[in-house]
Amino acid sequence: MPDDAPESEENIISLQSISRTFMAALQRQHDMLAFSLAGLRTSDPRAYDYYSAVSRVMPSPQNHLTADQVNAYARNLMMRTTINDLLGIAAECLHRCHLLCVLIKVRGQNRAPDADLDRQIGEAHQAFLPLSLQDKFEELEKSFGIMCDLEDSIFSLAAALRVLARVGGMVTNDDLAPDGKLTLEFMAMKDYEVDDQDAEFDDEAPATPPPGVIRHPLPGEADLLKKPTKTLSKLTETTRTFQPGEMLDLNEEELLGLNITVAKFFDGLFRSVDHYGRSRIGEGS
Repeated sequence: MPDDAPESEENIISLQSISRTFMAALQRQHDMLAFSLAGLRTSDPRAYDYYSAVSRVMPSPQNHLTADQVNAYARNLMMRTTINDLLGIAAECLHRCHLLCVLIKVRGQNRAPDADLDRQIGEAHQAFLPLSLQDKFEELEKSFGIMCDLEDSIFSLAAALRVLARVGGMVTNDDLAPDGKLTLEFMAMKDYEVDDQDAEFDDEAPATPPPGVIRHPLPGEADLLKKPTKTLSKLTETTRTFQPGEMLDLNEEELLGLNITVAKFFDGLFRSVDHYGRSRIGEGS
């Protein structure tokens, strides 16, 4: 959808609609990433050789990659494409939320046609679009009080993409933060083993975990240790640090964690936009 003009209020005034659109986009991104990872993991070299020979001719046979080589190339391409797509989704969501905030600020509850107000909205949004990512965050905070949790994680995606855009994806001195390292921040589900010395196993009356934490016992662990042992799965902030000369590479769980990181970022963004709307025009926003 083009960003060069304000959309109709029917399409953008509902924060719920924006939320549905971008969470659905993240779900599609997640599913395609999972599918691609599964394909790489289960790829058959014989099938690759077969399809390589189907056309009976190649553009440049001397540059033909073996199955192992093309698997590594495909994984690197998938990682770069995934991060690029996630950044694109995040940027577009920021654009939609900015336009919604401008509409709320300029129009409020005024739905009557007004060319002057529409011009103000269009000019404000056009000025926002070419800003750098950091300037967009600052503009949202300065003009609307919008606070975006996990900003650093989004900056991490941008930093990773700059590295991966180079041939080979090697970290250089130009990528380093003032502390002399390149640190990527993202969210991941972590399992924590917990021993409860004082509790008794009672499957019909399990202990209530903290909000947002899933409790599940380790299979067979209770019988083995003769005491209650369980794991708590919790969404946790995670970091990976790279030094100059290292190749930037993420494992499967980390790649999927990038998707969850953007989803968590959206959640905080939507809550902040909702608060701004309610503060300006009340519950009906």
